[in-house]
Amino acid sequence: MDIVKLRELLEAELSSQELTELDEEFYEEFDSLIKALKLSAESSRERGEDVEERLYLAQLGIAEKLMREIIKIRLHKIVDLAVEGVPYGLTSEERRIFTMLRAFIEREEIPVEIPEETVEVSGEVPEREASKKRVPREAYIIKVDLPKILDPELREYGPFRAGDLVVIPRGLGKVLVERDAAERIKITP
Repeated sequence: MDIVKLRELLEAELSSQELTELDEEFYEEFDSLIKALKLSAESSRERGEDVEERLYLAQLGIAEKLMREIIKIRLHKIVDLAVEGVPYGLTSEERRIFTMLRAFIEREEIPVEIPEETVEVSGEVPEREASKKRVPREAYIIKVDLPKILDPELREYGPFRAGDLVVIPRGLGKVLVERDAAERIKITP
C-alpha cells in the first residue's frame, strides 16, 4: 500500500454509488504504511537528515488525510446499506459497524462483546504455572429446530435441533431465550 493506491481508492469511492471492493487486510495494510512512514521519519531525524524527515512527515499527513476521506465516504455508503439491510463488499471491521447499525435501525439491543467469565483450572502443576482456561458458565437447550445463525461478527453457529444442548455466545443465547427458542442453564464448576 502507498499514497498512490490510497488516491486511486478515493477516486474510485467518489465516482461510484457502491462500495469499492477492498482486500480483507486493507485497514491493517494502512496501519502498516503509517507505522513505516513514522519510523522512517524518526530514523531520518536521528541521522540528522531534515529534508528526508520532512518528506516522510508530509507523506504521513497526505496518507492520513486520504484515509479520513475514504473512511468518511465508505461510512456513508455503509449507513445506506444498513438501511437497506444488504451487507456486501465489506471488510470484517466494516461488517461490525454494519451489524451495529442494523441493530440500531431494527431497534434491537446493540451487540456488545462481553468477555465470558474465566475460571482458573489447575491440576498437579505449581500454582504459578497453572493456566487459565475458558470454562463456559452457561449453556442453552434449544427448543425448536434452527438453521445456522450468525453472531454480531457474522460467525456461524448451528444448525441446531430441538433438544440440543449448546454453548454459544451470551448475546446469541439471550436473543434465543427472548424469542422462546432456547432455555438458559447455568453450568457450575
